Amino acid sequence: MSNIPVQKADRLPSAPITHGRSAEIYDWGEGRVLKLYFKDFPESDVDLEYLNTCEAFRLGCTPMECFGKVECDGRYGIILKKILGISMTKMPEKNPLILFKAGRIIAGQHAMVQSKHTDALPDLREKAAACLDGEAFAFLPDGKKEKLRRYILSLPAGDSVIHLDFHTENILMNGKDVTVIDWMTAAKGVPQAEVAMMYFLHHHAELFPGSSKAQLAFYTAVRTFIYKSFLKNYVKITGMDPESARPWYVVALTLRKGLWNIASEKEYLESEIERLTDEIK
Repeated sequence: MSNIPVQKADRLPSAPITHGRSAEIYDWGEGRVLKLYFKDFPESDVDLEYLNTCEAFRLGCTPMECFGKVECDGRYGIILKKILGISMTKMPEKNPLILFKAGRIIAGQHAMVQSKHTDALPDLREKAAACLDGEAFAFLPDGKKEKLRRYILSLPAGDSVIHLDFHTENILMNGKDVTVIDWMTAAKGVPQAEVAMMYFLHHHAELFPGSSKAQLAFYTAVRTFIYKSFLKNYVKITGMDPESARPWYVVALTLRKGLWNIASEKEYLESEIERLTDEIK
């Protein structure tokens, strides 16, 4: 049972402003929006985003303040500060030159978020290990599953804020103002884990469903370009050796498979997780 107070809503005030994979966004008045999840979306995950967003706001990782929780017709959602701007994904339509700045901007946001430390967010190693108990990992034999679990839990602990879904659609831009959104998957850990996840997001993550082959080719080229610029700038800011993120790649893949379990990513994730598990000494 959730301990977060719930505001009941008999009806929604308008048509949604926009929507994503799991929720719709509604105008909620007074500089606020309602992020309302679809029916059957677990209330526990809504609570997790509420708590994670509150912690990210408290630490200064995002100006997106969280004001409460709403239930409407069996759907749960959270009330958030309305952030002006558009996603970095859509920015090139207004300003194509943003593509040449995107990597540097993302690197700066990563360094800022990771400079914040917390004990309130879940340990990403424990989060990844818990994924192995879900149906998404039925493909992995029990012996390999336990081998992978031991490996994940043996990696170094950390208390930096880690977002785990740090792609351009989760970065809003309004002039020089940059806001990182969608904190449901946030955890605490070492920055190398986020860098490992960034490699996956910019090379193997699902692109936009329904896009044409030409569009997919364009998006693939763009995200590869952005990743190279991100990594170059991130190394310059932090001094991290990119090779130090390599041991975390199987952890990133485990989290991606366990938390999202996207059909189009299934073949790559399952084959890579099994291959990397076999390579563990």
